Amino acid sequence: MKNKLFMKEMQKELQSIANSIQQIVGNVDNIVTVVEKMAQTDQSEHAKAKRAPVRKKVVVKNGVVEKIRRVPGTQIVFDSIKKSSGGMDTAALMKATGFNSRKIHNITFRLKKKDRIRNVGRGVYEVV
Repeated sequence: MKNKLFMKEMQKELQSIANSIQQIVGNVDNIVTVVEKMAQTDQSEHAKAKRAPVRKKVVVKNGVVEKIRRVPGTQIVFDSIKKSSGGMDTAALMKATGFNSRKIHNITFRLKKKDRIRNVGRGVYEVV
């Protein structure tokens, strides 16, 4: 008789522990989803903040906007170097265009390969 009562009490205790564990698991799942959402929004804001500004050119004919087109980064860097007298260094290009150093180096490499610019000194470029 005592064993049966003891077993029923034990079963009730185990059932309450199981219910508590299920509640805790549910709460942990909710916390995980909230943290994942926060991480995704932080990453998207961070990615947008790091991007260089998009440069667009508006073509207007007779006072009417005909089309809006994106100006390539290569053209922006080339125009910046062309406007400067005596050449332009990498830091000045970064400041003028808003591009990061990696993008500036890639673009200057491309322009040198096409013989549109040349090196005047280390990291200083001018139009050929």
